[in-house]
Amino acid sequence: MLTGSKCEEGICTCDTNYTYVRGRCRQLANLHEPCNDDIDCFFSYNREAVVCRSGLCECAPGFYERSTNVCRRRASLGEPCLVNQDCADEGGVCQADVCKEPGAAAQTKTFRDVGVQARPEEAPETRPRVIDRHQQTSGDGNAALLDDETERRSSGATAKRVRLQTSFDSPTKEESTAAFGDLCAEEMQECPGMPYSVCKVGQCHCQDGFYYHSVDARCKAELGEFVRSAEDCGGGTFSAQGRCVCRNDQFYNYNMRTCLKGVLGINTPCTASSQCSPYGAAYCPTQTPKRCACYPYATYDAQQQMCVPKKGYEEYCEKEDHCTLENTRCTEVNTCVCKPDFVYVNERCKAAKGGPCATADDCGFDKASCEPPTGSNDQATKKCDCKKGYLYHGNSCLKEAEAYEEECSANEQCQPLLGKLGKCMDEKCQCDEKDTHYNDGQCHEKKALDERCTKSSECFVEEGLENVECRNMSCQCKFDTSPDVEQQRCVKPSSGKNSSGRPSALKVITLMLTSAAVLITGSALRDAYYA
Repeated sequence: MLTGSKCEEGICTCDTNYTYVRGRCRQLANLHEPCNDDIDCFFSYNREAVVCRSGLCECAPGFYERSTNVCRRRASLGEPCLVNQDCADEGGVCQADVCKEPGAAAQTKTFRDVGVQARPEEAPETRPRVIDRHQQTSGDGNAALLDDETERRSSGATAKRVRLQTSFDSPTKEESTAAFGDLCAEEMQECPGMPYSVCKVGQCHCQDGFYYHSVDARCKAELGEFVRSAEDCGGGTFSAQGRCVCRNDQFYNYNMRTCLKGVLGINTPCTASSQCSPYGAAYCPTQTPKRCACYPYATYDAQQQMCVPKKGYEEYCEKEDHCTLENTRCTEVNTCVCKPDFVYVNERCKAAKGGPCATADDCGFDKASCEPPTGSNDQATKKCDCKKGYLYHGNSCLKEAEAYEEECSANEQCQPLLGKLGKCMDEKCQCDEKDTHYNDGQCHEKKALDERCTKSSECFVEEGLENVECRNMSCQCKFDTSPDVEQQRCVKPSSGKNSSGRPSALKVITLMLTSAAVLITGSALRDAYYA
């Protein structure tokens, strides 16, 4: 295959932007692009579908342009079809893969039918394929490989590898009849008795667009080639125009030798992207479950039975210049999305928090301000931010809480007031009482008696919170209280009064004895002085 080919996972395949046709990987022109010959045009999955007309690639007579770079055959009533548009010229609808008059009894397809149509034995593509041939990925060109797997799939042969044969391999055959691999002398001429062959470098080979079929021991045509009889086609069907083609409800396999059956539509099982091509910008994923899906740059239109390319946001692109929406970029999956620091709002890419702006309307959220950053001069680029008293959360500005248990919708609203431990619980700003407590206007982690602390508001006891403090980096009871560590409380000493509020008897006796002692002592001193 030479130019445009590569070896991928031990298999020769066509490189990106190349398509296998007539024995080579070729770069083909899209619809409406310049060409010199039919073979120059990207044919999607049907060689008959396109022609080079007046120097441009166009849909062939009898075909219509279904979507970007896909031409479908027009079908008459009773002929195979896949979508209603195939039958539109005669006012028909596609029911059970056949064009019928509107109102005709439709046969309902079952998932069992899907399993039959999406044949599991066909090799899946290595990765999704974009409809435009310029986005064609590697794996599209499983060319004329004569390995064991290819022979089994394309010709029904045994798993033996085809080897070159010479006239010495069969001493009994007639010398006038050549075989694949025989020696020959007339370069670029057909070998005697071997249709569709050519003498290359002294050996008989199949012509470009043909391959050696080991079971029939002859050269057979790849799909899209002209032949003299149906037996010369390797796969598919033989058309009235003398060309090997697939039915209208089938598709060319990438090796151009076999036909793949169609699928029911988007989100139905598939094995190759060709089966999804009637449905517009669709592909068959490489991951399971393999079901036809729209490309990221398209959305499904049920009425048209097609994945329609998006416009503006998430539209198809190959480079940034292709993106028509302001402030967008082209991603690696060929879609236009908002640039960093921008968000998609109201069909525009507007600036997110910190993004550049000229007015607040350029910002992609409500309650926005467009001002130079704090501390910068007036000539600095203006940036989007929330108005004073609001904070940014989830591309919106939320009002900051001003009081405990004020209504909220996010934790961030509560934290300017209650600190980083503040939470929005039951739509109210409060402290989570499981492990925090409210003190001095903020939420603090609960620190028990004797635990380390940095300030008194962190210390917590079950009762008498006013009696605990942070002293010497540890939560302790105040001097006029006693700690009860087990009960996690600070207890004040008893006041000495009984339940009635009167002095106790013990205190009365003690007071009386003290008074008597004072009187006796005073009397003794007086007597001694005047003696």
